[in-house]
Amino acid sequence: MNTEEMIVQQARNVLNSMKDLKRLAHKKGKERSDLFERFFANKHSFQIYSNIDSAIKQLDEVQLFLQKLQSFSSAFEPARYDFEGEVDEALVESSYPEVLETYNNMVTKLGFEKEIINVKRF
Repeated sequence: MNTEEMIVQQARNVLNSMKDLKRLAHKKGKERSDLFERFFANKHSFQIYSNIDSAIKQLDEVQLFLQKLQSFSSAFEPARYDFEGEVDEALVESSYPEVLETYNNMVTKLGFEKEIINVKRF
């Protein structure tokens, strides 16, 4: 598996965990916390993989994807260490489609058009 494939595969893992987390953004408790940790671990792995190849790391599409992931992640910051922390649900709702759109742009740039997702259905 080449670097681009690893990055696309890990980005998809991030999206899958992000989708699960979005579904429980309004709930408090351990289940949401566990999903946040899974999302955060997948996001971290994506960051590591994107650092393997400096040319890929510097792509605008990769950098924008990382920025949008950070925006989504920041909505959960109050709940990161507190099961009862309040999540910014408006930020979750607004940043979620932005992450999906930047993912599509990134996979297209990396030559993996077949990995494009339907933003409205994902």
